[in-house]
Amino acid sequence: MLLFSACRKDAFNGKETKQSGKTFVYIEQAQENDLHFLPFTDTKTVTVFTVRRDAASTPDLQKAVIITLTAQDLDAYNTANGTDYVPIPGTLAVQTPDPSITTSATGVTMSFAGGVFAKNYSLNIDGSKFDPSKHYAVLLKITNFGGFTAMHDGAGTAGDIILVTLGVKNIYDGDYSADGGIQFPPGGTDRTWTGRTKTLTTIDATTSSTEAGDLGGSGYIMYLKVNADNTVTVTPAPSAPNQTIQNNGDCTYDPATHTFNLNYKYIGGSGDRKINDILTLK
Repeated sequence: MLLFSACRKDAFNGKETKQSGKTFVYIEQAQENDLHFLPFTDTKTVTVFTVRRDAASTPDLQKAVIITLTAQDLDAYNTANGTDYVPIPGTLAVQTPDPSITTSATGVTMSFAGGVFAKNYSLNIDGSKFDPSKHYAVLLKITNFGGFTAMHDGAGTAGDIILVTLGVKNIYDGDYSADGGIQFPPGGTDRTWTGRTKTLTTIDATTSSTEAGDLGGSGYIMYLKVNADNTVTVTPAPSAPNQTIQNNGDCTYDPATHTFNLNYKYIGGSGDRKINDILTLK
């Protein structure tokens, strides 16, 4: 008599390493972490990024290793991307004390003790030192993985580089409900919109950016500068494909109701495209 015996394990949906394979090191927030705050005057401790090692085996996790992030050329990044970032000054932010992390002009060094799988990098930020007209940033790249492997996501995005930006929001920053319409030259079809959400993003203390009219999907981004008398000056964003956006009648901001009443236009070859847009803070 022959006897056969077998057992069936429940399905396992996770990734089974079997104590083998590669150990990956990466920045959780890669490739960019934008940190903008409401105005404050005290000092806040803020975690700006986290470096992790996903160990494939217990021996890899128990290794004590050094991970190095090297500061990259911010001027070159600005040239390549049309930005105007400046280095974060020491008067504005300093590394939160941690004996296992060292910050210098050339970058950041993290010492991972055995069994440690993640480290947070934090800054003590002095809100009274913000200049709202400046865009602060630091660009870091992991250049020493401690003998482990760089991680990329499914789309091939690198997890070894991060741009951290710091800024303070102006009083106009936020989500708005937009009601308005666009009038096209003869031959075009006019359009209207109600309750559309538009987001104003801080550029400086008095200027915000937002999509223009109902053409935002085409990259028509405009700047709204609130003047001392609460009139608003409309200009195209420096990177906007259409450089002819301008005021076309009254453009005002009502601080009591947090409402923009905008009349502006695009100058086009076939005629002007005229827009009225009322933005009310949600």
